[in-house]
Amino acid sequence: MLNLKLKLKLKLFLLPSPFPLFSKVATFNKTPLRILSLTTDFSPRNSSTTTMSINLRTHVFAGNPLHFKSHKNIDSLSPSSAFEALTARILGNSQPTPTPLNFKVLPFRNGKALASAAAGSGNSPPIWNLGWIGLDDLRGILGSSGAQLSAESLVYLGSEDDVVYWAIDVSSSEAVEFGARELSFVEVRTLMVASDWRDSQAMGNLAVAGHAKALLEWHNTSRFCGHCGAKAVPMEAGRRKQCSNDSCKKRIYPRVDPVAIMLVIDRENDRALLAKRSKFVPRLWTCLSGFTEAGESLEEAVRRETWEETGIEVGEVVYHSSQPWPVGPNSMPCQLMVGFFAYAKSFEIKVDREELEDAQWYSKEEVRKALTFDEYKQAQRSAAAKVEQMCKGVGKNQSLAADFNVGTQLNPMFVPGPFAIAHHLISSWAFADQNVVNGVGSNSKQPVSSI
Repeated sequence: MLNLKLKLKLKLFLLPSPFPLFSKVATFNKTPLRILSLTTDFSPRNSSTTTMSINLRTHVFAGNPLHFKSHKNIDSLSPSSAFEALTARILGNSQPTPTPLNFKVLPFRNGKALASAAAGSGNSPPIWNLGWIGLDDLRGILGSSGAQLSAESLVYLGSEDDVVYWAIDVSSSEAVEFGARELSFVEVRTLMVASDWRDSQAMGNLAVAGHAKALLEWHNTSRFCGHCGAKAVPMEAGRRKQCSNDSCKKRIYPRVDPVAIMLVIDRENDRALLAKRSKFVPRLWTCLSGFTEAGESLEEAVRRETWEETGIEVGEVVYHSSQPWPVGPNSMPCQLMVGFFAYAKSFEIKVDREELEDAQWYSKEEVRKALTFDEYKQAQRSAAAKVEQMCKGVGKNQSLAADFNVGTQLNPMFVPGPFAIAHHLISSWAFADQNVVNGVGSNSKQPVSSI
């Protein structure tokens, strides 16, 4: 727990982050579906080599440490029971539960999460934490600025022990201050890059922040019923909405936008197809991807998107893993990245210049060089320092793209960092034939990947 001296003497509460093990075998209709392990381990060859250990048991933004309760669950931590107790607390009434619940709230402003930062130990980069605020403190902060706290403005995130966690959007209350020099609203994407992927606490915080952001952005974009146009009101502690028109009463649930992301592989020549999008970071090469159309399977989306963007025909499609992605456009806050290996049947590239800047076949050796782990580490340190500066009230205008262009010795290309499913698609292919992970020897006797 990290105590900060805020203007209103607030306390920041840190979440425990027990990560569930990522299963290597899933079943569907009793048929085993073999998927790739996400567990990787980076060990330095010698003390002069700059490396970083990672043990991703689940993708970034997955592995939420909070417990979800069904709205039908009658225990005190279920959304309906917790919302009833929350309403009673706000109204000043006694809680209708045998054991009083503790409420913590994570404020967001314009899609940014409230966060704090503290100096790391030794040569370690700064460490960020979510800016959890007690319910009574939040009510006092809003009240001092003339804003009213209502239970309907809070969204249920989950629980841990006897603590129930909520999120709130305070974008309409720009005058509200949350400790001018100790806390700051930070883009979740920046927090993602600033995270140490070895740290399960940081990974748990990211999963919670991403989940909260997705729900709040969905609320902002789903204010009216799509059937009759009447106002949509929150239900089940903000987990869904319902049309306020008595003749309609349509139920509205958070929208999930599935995105197929694929590493296209040339088996015969042991190559992979990587693409560069001009709107992304310079030098960044990554997997092809695209949204799934209505009435289309994910496998069909893989083949269609590959053909449309590069003219490559795909045959076999093999599932890898999936990742929630709440840091896309605000209009699509609940994207689900579904990763595949796609095996090419044709090899002549015809790039759609409206979609891509370029696309090329790369050998495993070239891809291994692009998995530049020193750059990932530099980017993480740069972003962590940026978060610390923001919490101190400086450096708010620094471009995130600059976080990927630090240092003086840059490789001509690199691929997304370990926070993205694209990284794991690419690295699991690039090192599939070696007991090596990202160019660093591994002591594990298990294969890096298996299908």
